[in-house]
Amino acid sequence: MKSAKLKELLRRYKSASSEYHATSYWDAYEKTILETIDSMDMNQLRSGKYPILATFGFNDVIHLYHPNLSWIKKSMLKFVHNFILKDRAILPYGLDIRNIQEMAYHHCELIAESTKSTNIENIEVSTFGNPQDVFKVSGRNYTMTFLSYYLRYCFVNKYIGLKGDETIVELGSGSGYQVEILKKIHPNLTILCFDLPAQLFLCEEYLSKAISQEVVGSNLTSEWNNLDNLKKGALHFFGNWQIPLLKNLKFDIFWNAASFGEMEPDVVKNYINQISGKASWIYLLQARNGKETSGKNHVKTPIDIEFYKSQLSSYSLIREQDAWLAHSKLAQSGGYFEGIWKQQ
Repeated sequence: MKSAKLKELLRRYKSASSEYHATSYWDAYEKTILETIDSMDMNQLRSGKYPILATFGFNDVIHLYHPNLSWIKKSMLKFVHNFILKDRAILPYGLDIRNIQEMAYHHCELIAESTKSTNIENIEVSTFGNPQDVFKVSGRNYTMTFLSYYLRYCFVNKYIGLKGDETIVELGSGSGYQVEILKKIHPNLTILCFDLPAQLFLCEEYLSKAISQEVVGSNLTSEWNNLDNLKKGALHFFGNWQIPLLKNLKFDIFWNAASFGEMEPDVVKNYINQISGKASWIYLLQARNGKETSGKNHVKTPIDIEFYKSQLSSYSLIREQDAWLAHSKLAQSGGYFEGIWKQQ
């Protein structure tokens, strides 16, 4: 393994309590992810060259050219699209890809207005990692994935009204795209990212290039026994097994998007116990009826929305709704919800 930082994260992870180890869903991915990291070019992080990374958010490709296709098929599709179809509308209602991108962007503008959120026109996506789905609006760079994460910020802002100096804890930061948006809108947020070793390593690599604010890396935080050295306004990275460090920290928002549902109920209960009473607000985006129980990547016991309601009994559910991407409903696993809870 090339990275000393990742090697150390793995060492600490393996020596941590078993309740912080990946369950069946992520166990199936772990070996492939680590093998990929060992040989990858970080400058191609978001290019689609490494499709396994899409499992935790690094997914900035136009699906017409799916990375799992052979290079021959991809070349044929590109030839047809670029030289035969060109800008012809080939979708229903006379749409082409550019139409969908522009509608998604204007959707974000409307949602920002209705939620009193910072307009999407004020930020843009980083192009580090060679994302393939980049398009420009008024000279700024966007991807469809970036717009989708932006809508989650708008949902939260509608009910919380972010001032910009809050402390946010995100468990399962994945690609770091949500943090990128939050820090670009509110540079003075203090954010703590917790995740499994490989995901944390790549998230830190990406965000260190994507944002301009101070980053406190996992090479430093892995030695911490408390949060006395937490830096106001900085971005911090922690292994998921370090979540007990939060025991004496009161913070504003706990954020978990699409990772609780990939765990087993007892594991999720442990995490909720660690943050319950400490977070003023909780934001969840999860599969409404739980994840799949069969196939290569599956859970043993699905977790549905009623489970979260029961476990967050000391919080009031302010709002829940079907979750949307910038251009369509988030319909994987039968559909997702997003909800915001407030401490009673």
